[in-house]
Amino acid sequence: MMVWQILLTLIVAACGGLIGRKLKIPAGTMLGALLFTILFNVFLNKAFIPRDVRPWLQMLSGILLGSGISRRDVRELKYLIVPGIVMIVNMIILNIIFGYLMFRFSNLDLATSLLATAPGGMTDMALIAAELGGEMMPVTLLHLARLIIIYALLPWIFARLRQYQSANSKGAACEAALATAGTSSKNSLPGESKKQYLGNSLITFAVAAAGGILLWQLGINAGAMIGSMLAVAALNLTTGRARSSGKMRIGVQIIAGAFVGQNMNRENLGMMAELLVPVLIMVISVLAFILLISISLIWLSKLERATCILISAPGGLQEVSLMAIDLNADAPKVMVMQTTRLMVVIALFPTLLTTVAEFLDGT
Repeated sequence: MMVWQILLTLIVAACGGLIGRKLKIPAGTMLGALLFTILFNVFLNKAFIPRDVRPWLQMLSGILLGSGISRRDVRELKYLIVPGIVMIVNMIILNIIFGYLMFRFSNLDLATSLLATAPGGMTDMALIAAELGGEMMPVTLLHLARLIIIYALLPWIFARLRQYQSANSKGAACEAALATAGTSSKNSLPGESKKQYLGNSLITFAVAAAGGILLWQLGINAGAMIGSMLAVAALNLTTGRARSSGKMRIGVQIIAGAFVGQNMNRENLGMMAELLVPVLIMVISVLAFILLISISLIWLSKLERATCILISAPGGLQEVSLMAIDLNADAPKVMVMQTTRLMVVIALFPTLLTTVAEFLDGT
């Protein structure tokens, strides 16, 4: 029964993803898979993707990211220092502001509110909530709501960006770049036979598995994705033999959408209704994160607008990185900045939020 449930979930997600792709919606593959899976689960409560799939899905995402990293990307890492500082400072300030607003205008306690608005991973923040005396379920649901909000907002934002870019002097070039979003992949090179391409693909998968499993087993957060990306990037930079494909990208995006979508069922939807005020504050906070941080990055760095928007999106590392590939943004930079955000949140935010909660409670 479980196997048929998984297959049915993937079929539903694939239908949604392919429809979204066919309609040429920005990030439509993942968004369509997510929405179809949510609807399937809300009405039938049958969506199921095993949790054990996540690290392997992250490794495949790492292949897509690592195979696109060039020597130019490595040389340009120094230009991410200022954007990184800007992102972290804005992130902390906005988290405190919106966490306090959520506490003041809802029935949630301060620790839960601060963790619900923290730009970390859904699972990580839920576990930290249990340790810091917050409520795990509201934190989980609000982070799920944030992911769904980001998936809904980013296609709309990129559609507006496309209109803006087509109206200025660089419109034609920008329009062409956005129109071809998601079409690039590390396919076989000119003169490479099918046998050579298959061999290089197998080497890429083996290297990705080695790097991903190593960091995963070491317990590093998002280690499967980071390890596979670094390993494949090293393979690509040293030998040029890293390979990925457009079909694999589509498959990973569909499974990622299904993986997130299965978390929303009828029961959770009912609980979301009880969290209406926190969800509204979450919507405003996501808009503020994207707007303020992306504007700061555009002013203070040489990064393109699409990349700045994706860097500022407080979503999941894997999901936002996959969106960067699909939207033809600078995916390696998005991955580096999103990884930095995740590490800062996991390393510093528990202590920071505890200190802030104690200070605010004292006042």
